[in-house]
Amino acid sequence: MSHSINMVLIGCGGMGRSHMRRAREVSELTFLGYVDAAEEAAARACQEFGGRYYTTDVDKVWRDDDIDAVLIATHHDSHTPLAIQAAQAGKHIFLEKPMALTIEECLAIEEAVDKAGVKLMMGFKFRFAPLVAKVKEVVRQPLVTVGQSLHPAMKGWPLTPDKGGGPVLSNGCHAFDLVYWLNESEPVRISAEGGALTHPEFGLVDNAVVSVSFENGSIGAIIAGDCGDARYTSKFFFEVLDGQRTATLYDRCHKVAFGGYEIDSFSLEDLPPAAQSDPEGTRAELQAWARCLLDDTDPPVGPRDGTRATAMVLKAFEAIRSGKAQELRL
Repeated sequence: MSHSINMVLIGCGGMGRSHMRRAREVSELTFLGYVDAAEEAAARACQEFGGRYYTTDVDKVWRDDDIDAVLIATHHDSHTPLAIQAAQAGKHIFLEKPMALTIEECLAIEEAVDKAGVKLMMGFKFRFAPLVAKVKEVVRQPLVTVGQSLHPAMKGWPLTPDKGGGPVLSNGCHAFDLVYWLNESEPVRISAEGGALTHPEFGLVDNAVVSVSFENGSIGAIIAGDCGDARYTSKFFFEVLDGQRTATLYDRCHKVAFGGYEIDSFSLEDLPPAAQSDPEGTRAELQAWARCLLDDTDPPVGPRDGTRATAMVLKAFEAIRSGKAQELRL
């Protein structure tokens, strides 16, 4: 592979455009094409960000030998067929979260990627947030890990069971993934309470309070849903405690407060300008994606990470519906 990675964006809506704004800052990525079911969306992205072509026909990408990789940012129900097709066409894959709507679909993507020998990276940006890195440096083996993803009532396709999976999966998967990553031990048991609290008409779990037992004996707690605007903690809030030190990430992980550490607090202003301009890791994750392709290394957030986050959410749903804790073994 050359020093530049030729890519295509599949899905030119809000998240796709958000990634493209950051991709402009990653010199190793060159976007040649844009795909969307709505031709005008693909055309608009091509005009704004530059490229050779736009299309509604994704098969054109699979046939294009100039394309090394794709960034998939479509409705969640299309992640599985698109990722499998990309793998079969020999294209590397950056996949926006969540990986898929079912555990079986996630495993099918894993199998396709492994069989094709391509790389897949999941878009869990908060792993690359600079203050999250600081927290992992300070509290390396937490006994208790807490995560939150709460926002006002969701609207549109992410809320629906068939396309988006609802707020706990659609946005809450960030919290499930980061609670795992801050703890760095496999989740083995999930218990939960919750239900269709804000959108009873859909009949899906839209708000949940979840307890997680990890393989190393530590525990976690996650609150996820769309029951309101958490003004004090912010939408995304995380806390780790190891018995001596604590770290509390708040203001969407833009600030952190410490206990039992040599400093009481840390914020973006304490970081170099490059880190200040990327508070949630959206540029850094694309830079890491580029480096793993150019250096031929494993993606730092791989297919199993995508499967795990979806499985944690879906096991929480099972625990709520059954009233019984669920074992989780991947």
